[in-house]
Amino acid sequence: MKKNFLLIILLTTAAISYAQTTLSRSEAIQLGLKNRFDVQAIQYDVAIAASKVKQTTNEWLPTLSGDGHIKYSPQLQNTVIPGGILPGYDETTLLPLMVKNETVFGLNLIQPLFNPMLKTDTKLAQTALALQEEKNHAAQIDIMLQISRAYLDVQLKGLQKRIAADIAERNHEYEMIATGMYNNGTLIENYYLRAILDRENADQLSKQADQNYELSVMNLRYQLNVPAETTLLLSDSLDAITLAYDKTNDERTEIKQLALQQEENKINLQKYKQELLPTLSINANYSQLFLSDKFNYGTGRWWSPFSYVTLNLHIPISAHVKNKAVLTEYRQKISQHELLLQQREADINYEVQQARTLLANALLNQKNAKNSYELSKTIFHNQQEQYRLGAFDYSALLDTEKSLSTTERNYIQSAYELMLAQIQLQKATNNF
Repeated sequence: MKKNFLLIILLTTAAISYAQTTLSRSEAIQLGLKNRFDVQAIQYDVAIAASKVKQTTNEWLPTLSGDGHIKYSPQLQNTVIPGGILPGYDETTLLPLMVKNETVFGLNLIQPLFNPMLKTDTKLAQTALALQEEKNHAAQIDIMLQISRAYLDVQLKGLQKRIAADIAERNHEYEMIATGMYNNGTLIENYYLRAILDRENADQLSKQADQNYELSVMNLRYQLNVPAETTLLLSDSLDAITLAYDKTNDERTEIKQLALQQEENKINLQKYKQELLPTLSINANYSQLFLSDKFNYGTGRWWSPFSYVTLNLHIPISAHVKNKAVLTEYRQKISQHELLLQQREADINYEVQQARTLLANALLNQKNAKNSYELSKTIFHNQQEQYRLGAFDYSALLDTEKSLSTTERNYIQSAYELMLAQIQLQKATNNF
């Protein structure tokens, strides 16, 4: 019984710890990268590219094959035999000298000795592998941005939810004040009905804010690929931001991809130049030859072995003319990529500077809006105190509520702009 009780406690503790997860934004990003199926799927692209590198290196291995050839001639071809060559044939005549069944079984080996293009193909495959790794990194960055955006959206929707709850609470207070004043005959009916309507609208907005918050949490769970019953506790504050991003431009995957594409162009240019060079290979063959008019393969006397070794030299001639246009094409691509690389570096420099400026401005605006929001709370509490003391003007309350609503809208807008600025700087600096 005691063991069962301990087991229940352990299972309950494990279930609670699994169902509730506390995450910072960076932890959420790492969890999403670990859980998402698309991140796991794109790893196969790297594995496929790595296998292509292996395929190119295997081209240097010898090619060994077994060959078989059976030739049967019901009517043999005649050969001219000059007179006096064979006994009994004094005059030139036609005689079939071959047999009807000619069968050959052999082993053939081909080994490249000199072929610069094979090495170049390996370089191309290695560059393609590095490029695929960068493409995977770019895909992961997009996913990290999605997770970061979802995380910040939960924080923003949480702020909207809290402010909507404050507005609803205020309007309940206003309705209570209006009811008391209306019952005492000090407030006209239209103001009283308006207070009821404002309270109902505030309650509805609060419910919508709750719904939007739950939808944002649902989206974050989806981005993280965690079970729907998981409770997510976000440890980061919407204000927890740093401007100190020390990442340099060469860490941006766009720059690396352009550099690798440029490397591909240079290697392809080298490859087409190498097509103009001669290649050298060796070919070896060992065979068994069967000659007979019948198919009596079991008779050993009709079998005879033969073998040979050849050295094969291939010298391209027309390629000198055909490849001129291709070489020009890759030279133009190289020049084009140099300009694209320089422009992208300039784009990234501007993007980082702009993102840092936007974030600095958003931080300042959010700080001012937050101070105004805190001041609006003080004004509301002062009005409550005035009402308690009996010194209260309902029309002044309505004017104050307009100011409070404007302040709250500004606070939410500043928080939204701050969220966008954070994401933009993350993307610009590749910092997560």
